[in-house]
Amino acid sequence: MIGKILDRRELAFLALSAAAAVLFAVLALNGTAPLRPPEGTGAAVPAAGTLLDAARVDLNTAGLDALCTLPGIGEKRARAILADRAANGPYARVEDVTRVSGITQHTIEDWGSIAYVSGSGPEGE
Repeated sequence: MIGKILDRRELAFLALSAAAAVLFAVLALNGTAPLRPPEGTGAAVPAAGTLLDAARVDLNTAGLDALCTLPGIGEKRARAILADRAANGPYARVEDVTRVSGITQHTIEDWGSIAYVSGSGPEGE
């Protein structure tokens, strides 16, 4: 009956579409992480705020890649921060980074609490 309504190309297209949908579902569900750690593994659920803490950038110790994660900072500005830090020493406060050309108070405001300098970071870093 279906063969009379659809021609061969349409049937082939439907068959390939169904196979692709099944393959997509298998691949999508195969790599998913479990919602809970397996029982008895001792894996702890991470504390709230851990991801934000991991994303924070210390302007006095961060390398090129870490500096590039800050909003408005590309490779060129990150290199300028590194050069300024090497020439003038560590920053006493986050606002001191405005001595780097192209970094304004507005840029620092965009960073929010992501950027900090050693001594003023979480837990007295």
